[in-house]
Amino acid sequence: MTLTATANYLVVTGFSLPFLGTAGTGVSIEMWVRSGSYSGFTSSSEGWTLFDTFSVTTGEPDTWAAGTLNSQFSLPQGQTMSVYLHSITEGHGIRYAGQGGAPPAMTYSDAELTLTSNSTMTGSVPFSGSVFTPRAFSGTVEYEVVPETSSLTLAGVGALLLARRRRRA
Repeated sequence: MTLTATANYLVVTGFSLPFLGTAGTGVSIEMWVRSGSYSGFTSSSEGWTLFDTFSVTTGEPDTWAAGTLNSQFSLPQGQTMSVYLHSITEGHGIRYAGQGGAPPAMTYSDAELTLTSNSTMTGSVPFSGSVFTPRAFSGTVEYEVVPETSSLTLAGVGALLLARRRRRA
């Protein structure tokens, strides 16, 4: 999937995902990232970075289980990043949308974030297995809006200049 921060600087804090397998099972998820689109980069880890491995306890079938990242993932306004989530727990793959006759929606957005997804991959090893299209991410992206960093930086510089000015007097 690609994530684009459309209106503000965002920090992704986690994902809620549906899983195959038995409810109540602890599952480990690898989160791989790369700048820009994933198109043409789904069959190799080249150019991808393993960002985090986080845990999720699976829910009942067809429910989403929440997982919190160990490290927050920053997404500056206007930037597009690709994210590949891979379950490394045998028998508990991440479910996706689009198994029926009609293709799934490929783009989702709100006022802050646009998510695009048109393919999924199955396999027990990251970047291996079969690619399925049209398929789409099923779940939610948990994120927080961060105040504009440039105004905070300017406020910090202004306070520093004010502190220096006071010392000279």
